[in-house]
Amino acid sequence: MKKRYLIMISLVTMVLGTTVFAVVRHKRVNGPIIDRLVGRMTRRLDLTDAQQTQVKAILEAEHSRVAPLFADAARNRQQLRESTTSGKFDEAQVRTLAARQAQTMTEMIVEKERVKARIYNEVLTPEQRVKADQLLERFDARFRDGFHRRGEGIVSIVP
Repeated sequence: MKKRYLIMISLVTMVLGTTVFAVVRHKRVNGPIIDRLVGRMTRRLDLTDAQQTQVKAILEAEHSRVAPLFADAARNRQQLRESTTSGKFDEAQVRTLAARQAQTMTEMIVEKERVKARIYNEVLTPEQRVKADQLLERFDARFRDGFHRRGEGIVSIVP
């Protein structure tokens, strides 16, 4: 009887331990995007606590505007997948879905740039703005260089 009791306690402990570990890991890896964005900005631009609060408030306010756009984009992708399964292809339908997705992406880009401008103008100090500009320039240069290298590989393959 004691042996059975010990086995049961061991199993319950293992299950609870595994569950707690999974929950903690899930929160750490898949934490809210806003917290990850604020954390990244804090590390790169040395945001103060007050600035972090301001950025978080801007991002949270904007979330209600972009959530429907993300839902629309997902819905458009799903409809596109469904319309082209098993080799089906209706060009008019695909063009309609592509145009709808392009409009959704346009709205998402506008919202993203609006948020960037608000943070830049309302939150960052002049020194942080300089640093942000430098970071964006480095990112753009790496992006351009990556496309340039990939483009060379494609050109050399095509006769």
